[in-house]
Amino acid sequence: MFVRIFLLVFSFFIVLRAEAKVGDFNKYFKVDMTAEIPDPEEFMKKYLDMSNIYDKGYTSRYKMGNRFKIEFSKVIKFYGLSEKRLKNSYEDELLEALSWLPKEMYQYIGPMLHEVPGMSEKILNLPGIKETKNQFPQKVAKRAQEIEDIEYLSPALYILLMPELWGENEPKDLDEPEEIPVKKPNNIKDIPNFLKNKIGLEQEAPKPPKASTTKKTSVASNYRTINPTLTSPLTTKDAEAFADTIEEIVKWGEGDGYRVYGNIITGEYLLDMWEQENNTALYQNELKDVVNPCQRLVLKMRFGGVYNEFKGLLAKYAFTPEQWAYVGDKTIRAFRVASSTAEVAHAVSYHKKGYYDHYIKHLPEKWKNEMYANQAAIIKMYSVFREDVNAVLPVKEKIDEKFIKLQGVLLTAPIIY
Repeated sequence: MFVRIFLLVFSFFIVLRAEAKVGDFNKYFKVDMTAEIPDPEEFMKKYLDMSNIYDKGYTSRYKMGNRFKIEFSKVIKFYGLSEKRLKNSYEDELLEALSWLPKEMYQYIGPMLHEVPGMSEKILNLPGIKETKNQFPQKVAKRAQEIEDIEYLSPALYILLMPELWGENEPKDLDEPEEIPVKKPNNIKDIPNFLKNKIGLEQEAPKPPKASTTKKTSVASNYRTINPTLTSPLTTKDAEAFADTIEEIVKWGEGDGYRVYGNIITGEYLLDMWEQENNTALYQNELKDVVNPCQRLVLKMRFGGVYNEFKGLLAKYAFTPEQWAYVGDKTIRAFRVASSTAEVAHAVSYHKKGYYDHYIKHLPEKWKNEMYANQAAIIKMYSVFREDVNAVLPVKEKIDEKFIKLQGVLLTAPIIY
């Protein structure tokens, strides 16, 4: 977990120089909720058997047990007497991340690395990192210099002391040639009209629809879709029906001592393992949950063995799990776009146009792929038909109230907006 967070902090700095190339990653965000999956119990047993190398004799450091076990003693002695350095699984990734960071950043991350239990000696002895042990950063942001006892701040938070993090400019080097920033485009055609007014752009004149289409659309928007699919238009009644299911789903998940919630978490683990086994997993597989939270949630329920319970719960709302997932994901995307700011509209447009293409191609291959996957996810998060957004607008306030109560998560599905 620490390494994942650590690399995420680094990627924040690198993504400023990265670009979106989404073509090769679109396939990872397709969800087949009816795919043939292995039996969850047998699948779980398979991975438990693979990981059960020997009986450690305890479940955690707080429950060590009170019985001496000779097998465990032999294992400890073997590692203790071995002269071979055991390489941590994250060592190569961390070394690669450090190589892409300016040496000036070492003073903010080095002290933290020295306090991480089990941190690789190879990393701790790196020139520039080795010298930072128990050292407070030399350069501190102006706004933090007056804080009393700032030197007692946890090393894990030293990164917040970087002047660059607060936009504090360095003294200008007179010998360095002046850089002229690229002028932003005045007109971005692929931003929807309902966002253009936030940016100050002139809106395009809407094309008059055909008479028959107008009548059909206005009538259909007042009814639910009989059999919602991935491509069927969203109606206001569809979005409202999805919002009406939220409270009961949460109550179901948290009831019975969080039994269902626990099963879904187990299903999430098994789903990730299954996708890794089939080479369909991303390095940050949770990106799939951000793009299609409801469809992925249905898959987790299948692996967790609570799919039929969920099917019965939705019957009174005239949804099947698959129909609910399609409507839910389209509603979430449409709501996300309808709630977007001008800054978000610009950011998504820049990713779609490949404005950072020149920079990302200089990254190592693995980092390229991670950046591509992240930016493919960003684009897909805001990919929605204009008609779907218009369908959500009349009930946007109601959906907003429901989502606020969720605090960003519906069971294990990240409802991010």
